[in-house]
Amino acid sequence: MSAENLHTAHQAPGWPPRATRLILCVVIVAAFGCIFYQYRIARRALPSHVPYIKWTKSFADGQGFATSPLLGNDGELYLGSISGTMFSLDSSGAMRWQYRVPEFIAGGLLQDRNENIYFTTLTAVYSLTSSGLKRWETACSPGRMWQDDQGSTFDGNVLYAECGDKFCALNKDDGRQIWSRAALDRESAPVMLKDGVLASLTGRQIVAVDREGKTLWTYPRDSIFTYDPRVASNSPPETWEVWADTPIAVGSDGTLYVGSLVNQKFLAVDAHGALKWTFDVGDQGFRTSPVIASDGTVFAVSYPQGFLYAFSPDGSLKWKFQSPNPVLNQELPAPVLGSDGTIYVLGAQRLIALSPEGRMLWELPLQGSFGGSPALAPDGTLYIATQEGAIYAVQTASRGLMQSAWPKYQHDSSNSGRVPGDN
Repeated sequence: MSAENLHTAHQAPGWPPRATRLILCVVIVAAFGCIFYQYRIARRALPSHVPYIKWTKSFADGQGFATSPLLGNDGELYLGSISGTMFSLDSSGAMRWQYRVPEFIAGGLLQDRNENIYFTTLTAVYSLTSSGLKRWETACSPGRMWQDDQGSTFDGNVLYAECGDKFCALNKDDGRQIWSRAALDRESAPVMLKDGVLASLTGRQIVAVDREGKTLWTYPRDSIFTYDPRVASNSPPETWEVWADTPIAVGSDGTLYVGSLVNQKFLAVDAHGALKWTFDVGDQGFRTSPVIASDGTVFAVSYPQGFLYAFSPDGSLKWKFQSPNPVLNQELPAPVLGSDGTIYVLGAQRLIALSPEGRMLWELPLQGSFGGSPALAPDGTLYIATQEGAIYAVQTASRGLMQSAWPKYQHDSSNSGRVPGDN
């Protein structure tokens, strides 16, 4: 038998030639590579974690929550109820302690660097220890006229908070009043800038004062206007192009960002009170605090249609998003920015997660309405309180807040209202 016939005899019947076998191997390897890319690499760009509710806790009737919860330095969750009870829960939802006051808690939930807690009612300011013991109580007369998520801030040994119908500087050790000024606007919150400059909203103006309470500058530049929401005709001067209506968010360069409800604009003011830019959103306005991402993008929720706007630091619009099945005329809390870039937005009975580009990653149905912004723990747990008296603990893929200039309402988990630094 010839060599050629011998080679043919040893080849299995029906088996492809060597070249064909080589091509098949290449195809198989390429297919495996595609599968590996899709399941191990490409999936990283998609939401790799479906959130779930770790636990929920319901409180008795009348124990709803209208203010933003805070996460303490000790990892505990603190909440103030409409009925006037401060609650402390651990990370499993178990009750640590309760502290009862004679009227509902109007806002200002804050924890300082010594882990002391502060909050306000209509007629008083309170301070508690992190274990729920009363430190002091300061009476405020006359009392406030409304309840909302009105924040507080601090600097050194001074607490800046609403006390009745005044905005006050109080000694943090004993609650003694140091100075007072005209009350802040509803839903406003003071922020502590660098060099001891305190900025807040009064009379729909941004007002900056020093540590002694003396005015440094205002925007608009007119003298401070005394705004009374009970008088329909009592409006700021027509010369004001833009009024300020939301809590302030502060960028890494000191720029102050606020929204206007009446003028239907969003604006940026520099650290000295000069207008940098405005953006006209047409038939909408803003009522809740903006937040700021690590790349400087500013996010703000509009009212009454509930769009989430993403603005570049130069004032241009990057994108806007509206959640499915929006409820008009419903004020939505400020968003929260996660460490992985996820934007968490509360909509109509749902929690929505967006990518930095405004693409919806997922939504989680929740029951109830939301008064305050959520709190995001370092382990990724997002705590959401409802006005009906329930707490949701939702496990997310984020690992705490984004490292940015202003990732949530009042800047951080303690609701400090302070820009980063040694001020």
